[in-house]
Amino acid sequence: MSEFNLKIIGKIELPEKKPRPEDYRGLLETKMFDIGNQVNKEFACDLLDSKASILMAGSSSLESDKKFVSDLENKWASEQRKTVDDWHKSKDRNPATIAEMAVTVVLHKLLGERFIVARSSTFDDYKYGVDNVLIDKETGAVVCGFDEVLGFEGDDGGEKKNKKIKETLSHGGTSLKYGATILDGQIKRQNLENIPTFFLSLSKDELNTLLLDLKINPSSTENEKKLILKMVTSLENQAEEAKKIVLNYNLQKNLEKFATSIEIIKKQINQ
Repeated sequence: MSEFNLKIIGKIELPEKKPRPEDYRGLLETKMFDIGNQVNKEFACDLLDSKASILMAGSSSLESDKKFVSDLENKWASEQRKTVDDWHKSKDRNPATIAEMAVTVVLHKLLGERFIVARSSTFDDYKYGVDNVLIDKETGAVVCGFDEVLGFEGDDGGEKKNKKIKETLSHGGTSLKYGATILDGQIKRQNLENIPTFFLSLSKDELNTLLLDLKINPSSTENEKKLILKMVTSLENQAEEAKKIVLNYNLQKNLEKFATSIEIIKKQINQ
């Protein structure tokens, strides 16, 4: 029987495992809770829930709207052969959901002094495709709705989303059944129509950089500012294109308000 002599020649260095977007979910959920709590405390109201989403409340059709949400979620869960609970867990881990939360946090960090940065209600998300809402604290105007796009470089679904947004604008903009404005310093819930909506495109590399910054830097970073300024430039370009196709008078006036808000946003970011 032969014998083998083993000799250890050194320690094998394994490559460091890079965190995945879903690894930041706990951090982002904490920040969502903080945003909702901060806005509710500032205006002495219950506008946002623990996910920084506008609460579904105050509508005579609230129960039917909740059923609309429930029916859709049951349908989507069934299509994936999951329970609704498992479908929710999968959705919460989805990089697109992580991107939506990350953008909410960064916008709040940079613009929260002047704007309420909120996620739309579940109903408005499913019904109108609006992920985020900006409300001007001084004027009460709902500046616009955002629909985030996350993807690989050169393949982020932006073209498809752009077409959808243009169709929405040509038909008078979008709506928020569970919207809100500010009147005399108080939150006033109301149905809102003719809101300009735009998409924000984010690559997976940009998302990873954003998440790392959010983890290690409580204050705003240059990376965050550069990314939001890039998004602002995209919003300006989309708004210019929108002016060419918008015929609805109320939407035209809201686009003018949006242009004013964009200048305010740029000043806030560059402070």
